[in-house]
Order: sequence, then C-alpha cells, then structure tokens
Amino acid sequence: MSKKVWLGLALAFPIITLSSWTWYVDEGIKNAPEMTIRAEGYDPRSLISGHYLYLRLNWQDTDCTQFDDDLCHPNRFESVYKYYIPEDVAPQLDKAVRKKNVKVDLVFAYPENKNPYLKRMLINGQPWKEWLNGQKK
Repeated sequence: MSKKVWLGLALAFPIITLSSWTWYVDEGIKNAPEMTIRAEGYDPRSLISGHYLYLRLNWQDTDCTQFDDDLCHPNRFESVYKYYIPEDVAPQLDKAVRKKNVKVDLVFAYPENKNPYLKRMLINGQPWKEWLNGQKK
C-alpha cells in the first residue's frame, strides 16, 4: 500500500474510534432509566468558575420507590452537584433555589453498574427554563 493510503487510515482510525465511543456513551445515557432526586441549593455562584448552582441532594424528600429495590442509593451519587446556568438568569435562579417553597429536582440517567449522569434540573416539576419563563409573565 502507498504512504497516502496508510496516512489516510492512520488519520481515520482515531476519528472513527472516538466517534464510536461517543455514540456508545450517548446511547447508554439515553437508554438508562431516569431517577429524580430532590435537591437544595447553597452557595450558588463563584466569581472564579462562572455561574452555576451548587445543589446538594436531599434524600429525605426523595421518592425512593423509583429504584428497583425501593431503597435510595446515596452511595452511588455524589453529595453535591454543579449545574451551570447562563449568566443572565443567574440572579433569578440564585433566589429561586434558596426559597423554601420552591422544589428543586435533579434528573439523572441511572445506568446499571455506572455512575449516574446529571441530565437536567426541574423547578417545581418543570424544566428550569419553562419555570423561569412562567415567573416572568
């Protein structure tokens, strides 16, 4: 084979491998069962790292019947998660997650034998963007 063919194969191999691996991981997350865990906010912004919410999982207010054995598994989750948010809505979400009458839930992909993956944040049962738009009206 010529050098051009070998060069083409050498360049294509890592691209195909990384693409395949990315697809495999993405499919695993999409097809994993989802678990919704109650969370509460604290220390929501950092001047160094940008705008995000620090959210601590609240297992006392979480419905554990969504797990196969009807038991919560806090050891499979981290105790605190960062949820990045756009700068323009940071002040509103900062105030929202600190209120006691606002329920914040984190939805995770929960693949078997792998770490849970944070997919989205809900406020009072709605995606946070929809909830925020409803507050502006």
